[in-house]
Amino acid sequence: MNGGRLGALAYGLRHLRAAPDVPALLAARSPQELARLVLMPAARNLGIAVAILPADLRAEATAAILACRVLDAYEDLMNRPMASGAVLTAVGYLNGTTDTPPPPLDAVGARDSETVDLLLAERIRDVRELLSALPPDGRQRAGRMLVDVGRVMAQNLDSTLPRSAYSEGVLGRAVLYACSLVTDDDGIETELGELAGCIGTIAQLANDLRDGELELYGAGDLEELTTAVMLRLLIPALGGFALLAMIDGRTASRGARAAVAYMAITTTAFLCAAVGAPAPYRQRLRLVAALLAGSSSSYWTTMLDRVRSSVDVAIDRTIDGSRGGAETGRDGRPGPALQVFGLRGTRSLPPSIGPLVVGNVFALVRALPDDPLTGELPDIQVRRMMIADHLAFGAVERLDPGDVEAMRTLAAQFQVTALENPDNIDTAPPGVRP
Repeated sequence: MNGGRLGALAYGLRHLRAAPDVPALLAARSPQELARLVLMPAARNLGIAVAILPADLRAEATAAILACRVLDAYEDLMNRPMASGAVLTAVGYLNGTTDTPPPPLDAVGARDSETVDLLLAERIRDVRELLSALPPDGRQRAGRMLVDVGRVMAQNLDSTLPRSAYSEGVLGRAVLYACSLVTDDDGIETELGELAGCIGTIAQLANDLRDGELELYGAGDLEELTTAVMLRLLIPALGGFALLAMIDGRTASRGARAAVAYMAITTTAFLCAAVGAPAPYRQRLRLVAALLAGSSSSYWTTMLDRVRSSVDVAIDRTIDGSRGGAETGRDGRPGPALQVFGLRGTRSLPPSIGPLVVGNVFALVRALPDDPLTGELPDIQVRRMMIADHLAFGAVERLDPGDVEAMRTLAAQFQVTALENPDNIDTAPPGVRP
């Protein structure tokens, strides 16, 4: 790791939780100085991940993040009747397709994040210069992402989209951009869009939990919100783990791999903390673990296994909490977690969530006891059935109610998998480790 990257990382760690220094940000004398000062209050843990990247990727990622925050400002803080038009105008101005900036915002930030967004909107010209200074391929890659994200934001402002569609179209598209950036493969944008959407949904769920969005989920209190969010995590997590497994062999840069690992570790730690499940790594070890994961495939696999195991425990605790408690062992502790996310054959995983869900549902079902039921099922088997139900119904809920062809395809996948030979695991879609 060179001196520039070490300096950026050290600065980020010192300012990870610091409030934005608004006078310093306003006084920044160049776009580059503004970017250096604003990245941490604008991105927090994502800013640390960006600091790990090589210099060329770091410059592009920083410009893209700040541009997205400008769009956030116009989406959230502009008068609603004008907001969609302002978002699209901001996209055109940032990408250089128009020289007319969006109208200034007349709002006051209620939170630090809104204060940062307002400041970046005020200095949109500087953000535009950061984008225009990128190499042509970087400008085009970031520009495509901004067009797609801005279009979904505008659609949502004009007519509210389903939460899942918004998450996949905005945060999922940003994740897809990040994948193409770290792999240096623009073709990945057409290949892994559905799996990237899953990680976008995870990020949105984490944001909603952090912001206490009770009304969005019909929750009466934080405990109900946590349960609702964690149960909605099941299907996106399957796609997220599949994407992380694929990224491993397609990312040459150690810094880029470490950046992806750091975001996986820290996001998982936040979600696990919400239900009292252990994080994959203690806080002081997370950066070290990410750097190790970036150094080799074996360390990457270790990191992914630990993250998966932590999510398994978090899901188990959520299921047990929704049932009013769980069986415990002789020592009074909960039994072992059910392994839902242990992927097999990750190099041949399909870049589509449907087969992943169907495979996991039947792997769970086939792991149930074959013997006749003579009493109540053991606690772990009850959890197994409940998780299979959540996955199956969640797969249906993801579909557009008007998309008859998609429903037929999903039904066919369930039917074909149900008829497969359960003893021949090579023919079954990747699933769980029973």
